[in-house]
Amino acid sequence: MPKTYDTIIIGAGISGIGCAHKLLENKYNNFKIVSPMIGGRIFESDSKTIEYGAYYVMNIYHNTAPFVKKGRKIIPAQLIFHNKGQSYKFLDKKMLTHFPELVKLLFILRKFKKHNEKLKKSSLYRSQVNCLKNDKYLWELYNKKAKDFVIEKGLKNITYDYMAEVLHGTAFTPIENLNAFTFLHFSLPLIVPVHEFIFKNKEVTEFLKENYIKDEVTGIKRNRNGYELSIKLKSKLYCKNLVIATPPHISKKLLNLKQELRGPISAHMFHLIGEIRDKWNEADNNLFENKNRMLAISHQRDNSYLFYSTGKNPDFNKYFLNYKILKHKYWNPAFNIENSNLVDFVQGDNLYMIGDNNICGIEQTYIYGMYCANKILGKTKD
Repeated sequence: MPKTYDTIIIGAGISGIGCAHKLLENKYNNFKIVSPMIGGRIFESDSKTIEYGAYYVMNIYHNTAPFVKKGRKIIPAQLIFHNKGQSYKFLDKKMLTHFPELVKLLFILRKFKKHNEKLKKSSLYRSQVNCLKNDKYLWELYNKKAKDFVIEKGLKNITYDYMAEVLHGTAFTPIENLNAFTFLHFSLPLIVPVHEFIFKNKEVTEFLKENYIKDEVTGIKRNRNGYELSIKLKSKLYCKNLVIATPPHISKKLLNLKQELRGPISAHMFHLIGEIRDKWNEADNNLFENKNRMLAISHQRDNSYLFYSTGKNPDFNKYFLNYKILKHKYWNPAFNIENSNLVDFVQGDNLYMIGDNNICGIEQTYIYGMYCANKILGKTKD
């Protein structure tokens, strides 16, 4: 008779890794983590030196710190913004007219950071959704449209001349589609040091190796003892506890969820080498206005470029004198980040759904995995 595991985690992205690592820390070994690859949407170049998916970490990412190697510091003052035919830096003379709004935004971000750090700590032992609801300040932000928050707080000029471009280049969507929580969350690099990173895939693979099954789950059935999983390369897997740690759109398909997810965002990523035109060579990172199909151009430490666009056939000749495409990756979706729809943790008896369903960012997503492990270990407070 096939072996029944106590727990199976579907998905070895950052949330699944967080769950597995916490279980292993507590000497809990009767589980398997099933995924076609380790890292999920942390996706690397063939050289293992350039990250194609998740791209940066903040200094407040304490839980994920052991699994990433910090690279170059990304300095907001050195970004180049392209808006309405103009190009300018963050600390340009244009900023002088927005300085009062900048000060106001910095104070708001300090308050948000304080609440968000408490949220991270409480989310280790209590449901992420309940922790959000229990913080009145964060809950109001989560349910308020970013554009309304910006107008209400008198931040319109600095937002649409600077922050909208940052969000466009990192969240791949106009600010009008985001809630205020996400707007502030993605704006934290203004007050928190941020770095490029390299995922320590080798180290993660090593600690997961006894529990990792390289395969893909194609179907889930409930039976009287737990769950029966159909997978591509083997016949069946069985478990008592089932953790769904896949991207939201995959989780929805596996579970046949009727619930609406947050809106999906898609983007094309091109990794290129070549000679960039002078106009785009004033800084390592170029960011573009909300309505532009261009999202960002980022000069890498190996002298290659990451080129992000909403279109699959951008005019590379506009940006490069000559070029060669090393890799094209279509993230469809890259993540679900628009609007404010929430997905509950519990989806059935001993059936849990984690990941970036509610809050994006590798730290919060990893913590969600840790919370799930604590739930299985009987260590949660809810």
